[in-house]
Amino acid sequence: MDIIVSVSIISAAVAAWVAVGEYGVKVVAEHRLQESAASEIDTRMSKLFVELMWLAEARAGSQVSERCVEVLFEKGVITDKDFGGGEEGAKQLKEKLEKAVINLPVGEASQNAAIVSLAILGGRYYKILGKPAREALNGLKAFKGPEAEKALTLLDEEERRARGAWGVRVVRDIVHCMVRDRS
Repeated sequence: MDIIVSVSIISAAVAAWVAVGEYGVKVVAEHRLQESAASEIDTRMSKLFVELMWLAEARAGSQVSERCVEVLFEKGVITDKDFGGGEEGAKQLKEKLEKAVINLPVGEASQNAAIVSLAILGGRYYKILGKPAREALNGLKAFKGPEAEKALTLLDEEERRARGAWGVRVVRDIVHCMVRDRS
């Protein structure tokens, strides 16, 4: 009878040890998955932030007019010789082709909204976007001075608010744990 009890205890201990090992592996895998997801979210957010920056700088993109390129060929502005001139020829060809590029306009309201959005996002997600937002807004001072200054002030306020909210959440969670442990 003692042998049966001993074997049962040993098999239960081995099963528990294996279960703990499997749990540890799952915890590590879950942690890696969370880090990967966070990294992907950070990358997407940064990409969207850069696209917003284009609006703040009044750049909505550009398009090449095929008709303009055809006219450049018809008028002899671009010739076959332009395609074989090495590095200097490539520069000249680029300058000639830029005449066929149409830059799309951005309205001032859209531009101002994008500047404010940069400040709000930079403040709210200061760990990821705070420094890029500050750098961008300082760069915008050159041609949108008053708006950029207001946005920098807003960035500071949003960052303080986000840091404060984090502190409040931490304190709330600690108090919640203390109350829960007492009961």
